[in-house]
Amino acid sequence: MTFKRVLTLAAVASMITCQAHAGETITLTDVSGREVTVEVPVKHMILGEGRFLPSLGILDPENPVRWVAGMMGEFKKLDPATFAQYQAKFPEIDDIPLVGRSGEATFSVEKAITVEPDVAIFGIDGGHGPGSDSHEVLRQFGAAHIPVVMIDFRSDPFGNTPKSIRILGKLMGKEDQAEAFVKFYEDNLTKVRTGLEGLTHKPKVFLESRVGLHGTCCEAMGNQMIGRFVELAGGENILADRIPGVISQISVEQLLVDQPDIYVATAIGGATMTAEQNVGRIILGTYADAESSRASLAKSMERTGLPELDAIKNGKVYSAWHHFYNTPMNVTLLQAMAKWFHPDHFADLDPDATLAEFFDRFQPVALNGVYWIDLDRP
Repeated sequence: MTFKRVLTLAAVASMITCQAHAGETITLTDVSGREVTVEVPVKHMILGEGRFLPSLGILDPENPVRWVAGMMGEFKKLDPATFAQYQAKFPEIDDIPLVGRSGEATFSVEKAITVEPDVAIFGIDGGHGPGSDSHEVLRQFGAAHIPVVMIDFRSDPFGNTPKSIRILGKLMGKEDQAEAFVKFYEDNLTKVRTGLEGLTHKPKVFLESRVGLHGTCCEAMGNQMIGRFVELAGGENILADRIPGVISQISVEQLLVDQPDIYVATAIGGATMTAEQNVGRIILGTYADAESSRASLAKSMERTGLPELDAIKNGKVYSAWHHFYNTPMNVTLLQAMAKWFHPDHFADLDPDATLAEFFDRFQPVALNGVYWIDLDRP
């Protein structure tokens, strides 16, 4: 054997050895404070909520679907328009096994284990899938030697979003992309925080959740989920201290007593839903257009008693896509709300540009839709 041939074989052997040891076993701390040992980079994940898929898109804008071995089915059910946009670009999304419908009670540990994931990604407080309190699910995953990592965009959105993206970046071997997003995120969060310095006036804000889901007004949101956005955007959520949980039903009469300065409603209607499905709902999100969105918002404000509110008389009415509560896009809505609450103070802030940059730099699909809307002043 020639000396040149020996060198060639040695080089090949070296390459094989490097590839075989490309994985690294690490111990990371997830957002719940749990220490999790996992081999990175992972290749196949279970998503405890299907709507975590666009978060993977932040780190792999080429094709986030290829990372998913199984996921919950609430993505298609609750946000069919965005799911359809992903489906059009990544038809293989239909081949991802569903490990449940929506909610921990529908989650199948057996199905999840059979798809042989490297790791399971759960939301810290569950929501539409298992979470940190799903002790039996965690026990069974532990017995199957499948690590579970908690992330969070819902419970503490502005504290845990950067942490969660960094965790996903570590798992996927996409740490540089994660840091690029975190810089974008924190820079845009700082624009709101520094902009509010010195402001003492906080407009009174009423936040109505999931308009049209119930036949009567109103499902109010307290100081959780999007309710957390109100104070951070420089407003006063008038029901923050009166709703112990996430939501509660209140009467129009109560609103007439409280008389909020600004009315904000969350939208669960969608452009791909039927007219029957959209009855009473505000249409926002993927594929929505401004004309239809504004018309649906105006219609929702015609409900009995609402036209008597000062906020509606003065045209201080806005709506936001409901799913902002569970996505790293949350900082763009925070900017929009800050501008609604303090338009003169945030005259130079451009939330639409921030949203466009998010999609351009950090998403596998294009910005195609309207995610917030205002009611034209009379």
